[in-house]
Amino acid sequence: MLAQAVDFQAEADALETLLTRLTDPDWERATLFKGWTVNDIVQHLHDSDLMAAASVAGPEPFRLMQAEVQVLRDGGMNRLQATRHRLGHLTGRHLLDRWHEQVVDLCGKLSAMPPETRLKWFGPDMGVRMFSTARQMETWAHGQAIHDLMGVERESTTGCATLPK
Repeated sequence: MLAQAVDFQAEADALETLLTRLTDPDWERATLFKGWTVNDIVQHLHDSDLMAAASVAGPEPFRLMQAEVQVLRDGGMNRLQATRHRLGHLTGRHLLDRWHEQVVDLCGKLSAMPPETRLKWFGPDMGVRMFSTARQMETWAHGQAIHDLMGVERESTTGCATLPK
């Protein structure tokens, strides 16, 4: 299995563990990240993972999904509004289940790809290793806003040494 996809899934699994502890009202609490709610953050992660899955499926599925989002953006919606428009029906535990299922599926597909595979993304194409790392980084960064909101200290999900305090 591709090490970077394993790390990505470990990060998503750790965030899922935290999210399962949330109450229904917690999902509507604003984080310090632009005032986005927990629902907003997980919808954003889910939307980005759906876009990543479209890229894994091939250049044409990625182009079609990118065009669908661009129509909303051209209509005056910002990224958050476009995501709410597309995924606003998914919130709370239902969103959590859908997002985590998507991440597990995506990590499996990334792991099955030859390491030299290049994937479409915004800007230049990325190799599958970097693509997986980018998804992990986004999951980690947005997850930090939820950890901060909930007052939960996070633990490392990789074998990397931790920096001294």
